[in-house]
Amino acid sequence: MSLDTIAFLHSLRQVAAGNDAIGRLFTLLEDEAPGRAWIAGGAVRSHVLDGYVHTKDLDVFVHAGAMPSVHALLLRHGRLESTPFGSRRWRPAGSDVYVDVMEVESFDNGVERCASMDDVLRQFDFTANALAVDIADGAFLDPVGGQRDARARVLRAVRLDYPDEPIVPGASLTRLDVLWFRFVHYAKALDFRFERHTREWVHAQRHRGDRADAFAAVFFAVAPGAADEVLARPAAEDA
Repeated sequence: MSLDTIAFLHSLRQVAAGNDAIGRLFTLLEDEAPGRAWIAGGAVRSHVLDGYVHTKDLDVFVHAGAMPSVHALLLRHGRLESTPFGSRRWRPAGSDVYVDVMEVESFDNGVERCASMDDVLRQFDFTANALAVDIADGAFLDPVGGQRDARARVLRAVRLDYPDEPIVPGASLTRLDVLWFRFVHYAKALDFRFERHTREWVHAQRHRGDRADAFAAVFFAVAPGAADEVLARPAAEDA
């Protein structure tokens, strides 16, 4: 089933309604050539699930050639910070929404560098997040079946071969720590069931739950008992 990207982009505009800074960013990105600026992740997933965008954060990916003009706009109309992964986080003036702005060619989850948005999505955490819409022309990318899984409320890992290395040099949390907590958190928050192989991995890696305080200090708190709750659900194929 194809995503109604016209409705998605309209819903996205509603998020920006009343905020001049976010409106300016979207206008700049809409003027880029197709294939150079994308909205990805939770905003697209929420539209698949509920028919509208409801999020306080947006994930924007741009190709390297578009980044200088985007970066200049971000500096003029808000505050730039760094995410825990070292990419740009923009807090636009006068808005509760924040925007993580990432360069396609610099995206690297420890497996390989990326040349395209398709490459980026194949290094996301779970398939229902691995969705993107081109801001210029509404083209929809779903390389790993994320829309199907989102509609079935299935949490399926995109891949599990990420290196167990610090998320950035010197960090105590590793890529696999973060992956484990995100799987547990989103399975509970979205009321998803794990796909069988993903469930087996989460169960086998339960020792990572001992790092809950360290994860919460950098990202967000995961509800106590969440791992037990989501692992008690039957795997998607068995339900």
